[in-house]
Amino acid sequence: MRDPTLFPLITPELLTGSAPLPRPAGPVRLALGAVAERDRPALLQHCFAKFGFHYQVDPLPDVPFDLDVAINALPGLFVATGRAHGSRTSRTRALVEKDDADDVGLMVNLEGPHLIAQGRHEIVLGNGEAAFVSCADPCCYAHKPPGRMLVIRFPKSRFAPLTNGIEDRYLQRIPADAPVLKFLTRYLGIAWDAQTNASRDLRHLTVTHVYDLMALLAGATRDAGQAAQGRGLHAARLHAIKQDIAANLAKPALSVAVLADRHGCTPRFIQRLFEAEGTTFTDHVLAQRLARAHRLLTDPRRVAEKISAAAFDAGFGDMSYFNRVFRRQFGATPSDVRAQARGERDV
Repeated sequence: MRDPTLFPLITPELLTGSAPLPRPAGPVRLALGAVAERDRPALLQHCFAKFGFHYQVDPLPDVPFDLDVAINALPGLFVATGRAHGSRTSRTRALVEKDDADDVGLMVNLEGPHLIAQGRHEIVLGNGEAAFVSCADPCCYAHKPPGRMLVIRFPKSRFAPLTNGIEDRYLQRIPADAPVLKFLTRYLGIAWDAQTNASRDLRHLTVTHVYDLMALLAGATRDAGQAAQGRGLHAARLHAIKQDIAANLAKPALSVAVLADRHGCTPRFIQRLFEAEGTTFTDHVLAQRLARAHRLLTDPRRVAEKISAAAFDAGFGDMSYFNRVFRRQFGATPSDVRAQARGERDV
């Protein structure tokens, strides 16, 4: 996920004002670092209420209270991720009835011990572990430093038909090495940034994929499981493969065979994922390498470097091939693009 400091900040003035929070077009950031620590519990409690969630927030003794999270409200999905520790967050029966919302939560503990208590059951999640919880019943959460977490909240009425009984999954530990959990957290991390300027259809598609993956975690029905395998899980795997490609573009040996071995699938499976998007693995890698080369050629910090350095850093090993495909893509030679970038800086 992109640096949350780049997201619009929900200020204390917005939180404490009487007006409802404006509906954001994408992720926003909630950070309490500029607020006196003694005032943070009440402010966080007020923030929950602004979003329609009612909790009692109490500081933990001898643990610093801090919160810095990014929040994204999608259609039928509320997602928060970041740092939160030093508080005991509770929902009493009276607060549950005040919400009147039969929601489900998926708590993914990214780092630091996270206690969840509900009814007679209690669980402490370790790093990377997760659990479903009922938001329609009294509960209590406590997170100690470093306190990094991912929380997903969604309506039970929409999700329950996809599972064989979500109620049986509440407070059941989901291990950190569960493949679908890894795909889910990775997919959300990559898809998060795209939501800022996403179309309505893309936002709904992202939600559908997240529901698919959560259904597989919770025990999907036969029909939902088949749909999820061919939809949400494929999307998550494609995102993971694209992320791997982006991280290794500079390596000329990057190939579909290498990626297939790393992701535990066949080369043909990866090729089909890209074909479903109307492209090919080769075309995607080439487009990403050309885009990187263009960024490097116009980067003022690299203006003194040779053009070949930009080509090699983007994964091209053959300069004649690089010059040919670059001109075909951008309608100008690498030298022309470099010269134009220099001229714009000199104006």
